[in-house]
Amino acid sequence: MSTETTKGDDHDKTWEKAEKKFTHKHASQYYDPCQDFADRSLKCMKRNAYDRELCHDYFQAYRDCKKNWLTQRKTSVPKTE
Repeated sequence: MSTETTKGDDHDKTWEKAEKKFTHKHASQYYDPCQDFADRSLKCMKRNAYDRELCHDYFQAYRDCKKNWLTQRKTSVPKTE
């Protein structure tokens, strides 16, 4: 029974460390602002019997959003060298 208590304590300590990291995260670290574009492109595919040609604009909007977001993240992250 003491091993179960130790495992539970270890789990609680691990969660405390992870919780601190999660609650103090940057706004976009776990959030993809382009998810709406991804959802729209998938809905378009379903509507059009999975014909990519008909949903080209949706995919292009997603690619543009993702490219802009990643560029913005690269320029805003400070170098650690």
